[in-house]
Amino acid sequence: MKSTRKSGTGTMLNPSLSPLQYIGKHFVSYLLLGIFTVIFAYPILWTLISSFKTSAEIRQSPFSFPSAPQLINYQNAWFAARMGDYFFNSILVTAVSMILLILLVIPTAYVLSRFDFKGRKILNLIMMAGLFINVNYIVYPIYLMVNGAGKTFFQNGLLLTDNLLTVAVINAVTSVPFSVYLLSGFLTSLPKGYEEAARIDGCTNWGILVRIIVPLCMPSILTVILFQFLAYWNEYLVAQTFLISDIHRTLPVGLLSIMQEAKVATDYGRLYAGLVIVMLPVLIVYCFVQKNLTKGISMGGLKG
Repeated sequence: MKSTRKSGTGTMLNPSLSPLQYIGKHFVSYLLLGIFTVIFAYPILWTLISSFKTSAEIRQSPFSFPSAPQLINYQNAWFAARMGDYFFNSILVTAVSMILLILLVIPTAYVLSRFDFKGRKILNLIMMAGLFINVNYIVYPIYLMVNGAGKTFFQNGLLLTDNLLTVAVINAVTSVPFSVYLLSGFLTSLPKGYEEAARIDGCTNWGILVRIIVPLCMPSILTVILFQFLAYWNEYLVAQTFLISDIHRTLPVGLLSIMQEAKVATDYGRLYAGLVIVMLPVLIVYCFVQKNLTKGISMGGLKG
């Protein structure tokens, strides 16, 4: 009979195994994990190290450490290349997109998963069909519609196309199907006893949604927020298509201009510093929330 031992994370089998014996038993798994870790971590570390080097060091010895950290690369990227302005534009677009998404997704997922009404299956089918429509394939038709509306109502299409709010609205609307899919699975699994008790006490549907459903679904809602944050922060094609003025550019679009300037001025240190500025917020957020993100995705999805 195998001996067991309780721990803070559950029950462990064979506690008598030493760490070396355990690693030896799972050698292949650890080897594969190590290989994949190196494959994914090496480009990030190489970019970080290169951001502290001069352009000459990057060209002559790209795999070496810098002789002296060049913090001026970050200063040039933040001010001279206007990455600071692009950074705040990205924060604004991401924040507005998230607010609009939550306002759209929570009521939609609640109605589709908790109410039976005529046409519900058709609406669910349409929503799920949206999972297979990539915004990258329809960005130009969207641009033509928005530009046409701008010329019709404002006599200037740029008022709507070259606008951070327009990009935020497009980001939110195009990510509704996936977010509804992710949230509906968790909502479907909730027992209806909470809602029935609230209705007996005189609570309306909106009251039930705000006071009961939202607090119970907070882990899944948080997963939607974190997952879409990564998508909005790194979004490029919509911003590149709509944001024409340099003052309205977001980080991914601004990074392209730095890459073009680096080819002419050969200022590669500033280029890698810009790459780090783009990647760092995403890496920090993901390091803190990756467990909850994985757990929330596994809980989401439509259940049969």
